[in-house]
Amino acid sequence: MKIIFSIVVLISLCISCSHKNTEEETLKYASQLIQDDFSLSGTYHWNFQLMGGTQSSVHTLYPDSIGYSMEGRVYSTEYTMERLSYEQSIHKWIGQDKAGIVYVLFFEDATDSSLTIYKHKCSSGGLEEALAFERPGLDATEDHGWNVYSRTVVDREDELPVEGTFSHADSQLILADTTVVMDNREFDKLSYHAGERRWVGQSDSTYLQLFFEDFSRGNTVRVSATQFTNLELAYRTKYQSVQFTTYQRQ
Repeated sequence: MKIIFSIVVLISLCISCSHKNTEEETLKYASQLIQDDFSLSGTYHWNFQLMGGTQSSVHTLYPDSIGYSMEGRVYSTEYTMERLSYEQSIHKWIGQDKAGIVYVLFFEDATDSSLTIYKHKCSSGGLEEALAFERPGLDATEDHGWNVYSRTVVDREDELPVEGTFSHADSQLILADTTVVMDNREFDKLSYHAGERRWVGQSDSTYLQLFFEDFSRGNTVRVSATQFTNLELAYRTKYQSVQFTTYQRQ
């Protein structure tokens, strides 16, 4: 409970110090706001594992707003973002909640059953930050990366898209979605988040965190492997702060 409480406190502090947009700022940047028709609609769901529990993220799309809710044992919230701008050519949507916090959303791969969403909270620069924020690459890991939302509630987990035995110097990794063996120690999967390319597993009171640089190197894989005794630290560590090592397939 201490770990969960500290994460909630951290999230609350980030919310309280976020830049709040004002009517004056909206008027200042009015000429840069684009009002293309926003044709996407409906409710989209994404469930993911965090700290041993399921978090449920939901976006409901309307012509002039997007409703958002998050439910789970680690964090829950609910708010509506009123649309400020939408640029059809790059599927860039900007909106703000009633507190004046500005968000940028990008959309990809819209089908009858699913929608891929990238969401960025403009904590420091508000609307100015949102307007300058460029569309991320499809391999981006910041802001939890791109995530696939479904029209219906789907109880599925992201699966690690690589398996096999790999080695580097005297270290060995046996990769599979549900179990990873590192140097003869077996870790059972707690979660894999495709958007962040982060796998977390547990062996007794030790946690293994794996970040993957990519999965397109044939007989090699670039991995950052770190062991923790504190699960919170395994989830708070960011992709951009780690060092990657090349493991060769055996």
